Amino acid sequence: MFTPKLYQVDGDDWPLRIIERHPLAVLTSNGDPLPHATHIPVIVSPGAGSGQPLLGMRLWSHLARANPHLKQLAADGGGPAKLVFHGPNGYVTPALYSAAMVAPTWNYVAVHLEGTVELAGSEETLTIVHTTGQTLEDRFGRGMSLAPSLEYHRQIVGAVCGLYFTVTKADVMFKLSQEKDAEVQQRVIDRFADSASGLHREVADTMRALQLGTEFQ
Repeated sequence: MFTPKLYQVDGDDWPLRIIERHPLAVLTSNGDPLPHATHIPVIVSPGAGSGQPLLGMRLWSHLARANPHLKQLAADGGGPAKLVFHGPNGYVTPALYSAAMVAPTWNYVAVHLEGTVELAGSEETLTIVHTTGQTLEDRFGRGMSLAPSLEYHRQIVGAVCGLYFTVTKADVMFKLSQEKDAEVQQRVIDRFADSASGLHREVADTMRALQLGTEFQ
């Protein structure tokens, strides 16, 4: 992903936040005649994350066995692939700018990871599926324990195959009006903060956390 320096962020903390807050990624890998692309839930392997470099980190996910994408990965013995995570985003109206001649734009956050895929065995797949479910329930649900469902998961897990994704390269784009002056940035923040959309409000929160806008000048 082409990432101008203006839209880059330092360190691994921010991309990891995006991976954890927006775990539905697009997995792409070689296909014939076009690359395969599948939306999959992704989690950082237990014990990794805080304090660990993103490069070399192992991520967990799974694919349906009926998916031609998995069949291609199995035929290739795994291999190179890419994960694309979409973070908060939203349209920026040029009405927020001061200039007479303006153009609209879109503020967004994206993380592209290149890496290597390995296919998991049946017991490993059960661990991946069960852990993924509990992780996402704890993060986005009501904290319900899925431990009583382990045997049910064992019955249905044959329909999927677990994946290990080891990160070899990361491209991170935080395009959040950095090219504008602080006053305009603040207008953009205020606009998104007042939106009914949770993604828009997260754009505002992210801009504030990156110390954009007048309050940090």
